[in-house]
Amino acid sequence: MISRISDYYFVISQISFKEHKKRVSETNLGFLWNILSPLLYMLLMSNYYCNIITHDIENYPIFIFTGVNMVGFYRTATVGAMRSLVENKKLIIRTKWRLELFIYQKVFSAFKDLLYASIALMPLFYYYKIRLTIRCLIIFPVLLLTFMVIIGIGKVLAVLYVKFADIDYLYSLAMSMLPFVSAMFIPLEHFPENVQFILTYNPVFLSLYLARNCMVYGVPSFYTAWLKLIIWAVGSYSFGTYVFNKNKNVLASRL
Repeated sequence: MISRISDYYFVISQISFKEHKKRVSETNLGFLWNILSPLLYMLLMSNYYCNIITHDIENYPIFIFTGVNMVGFYRTATVGAMRSLVENKKLIIRTKWRLELFIYQKVFSAFKDLLYASIALMPLFYYYKIRLTIRCLIIFPVLLLTFMVIIGIGKVLAVLYVKFADIDYLYSLAMSMLPFVSAMFIPLEHFPENVQFILTYNPVFLSLYLARNCMVYGVPSFYTAWLKLIIWAVGSYSFGTYVFNKNKNVLASRL
């Protein structure tokens, strides 16, 4: 069992490394672009909201930056998982590796991008005099639950994409609306009450809410937020795995 997991990790890390190396070589900034991209977006959006829209959001640039990172992780990981089987069709046929590995690799690659982007948080924490507390460790279960949600959704999307390529356009449209329905730009309390209720069932909002509370504000989160995200994680992962396993033969025949 341990040997198999080690082999899977080796395969995932190797594919991810080659993909990252290719992506980095296509830009002059290379690795630095992973840090600069969300940082520049944060500067743009925080400048817009700070100078045009009046608000009382504490440490707003960091509020924006954490939102950009988490929403970007969801988008990159799920879109990558959706396209993973089709993009690696030749490699799948040649190697006969387990299909799930290609989905896990895309999520793992997106997670590495999240870690790179988060490096820019350190100077921001220092500038805004944010003191890291023991609550920061809570980010680990938050990320674990987020992983489970993404993998579950990614497996379903991968199956749908093999069967119906048009799902790519529909999902891209949904992703373009994601920042506006996940409290990426403004806190939950700034939304109308009827909208607040809906947002609290959005897994992206839940991950972002829990991450901000433990990393930025150092305050406890409502237990209902944890409960909802746990339900999303277990439900998404279980349903996604069921759908994926049930369609493995269909996927193998269509690839």
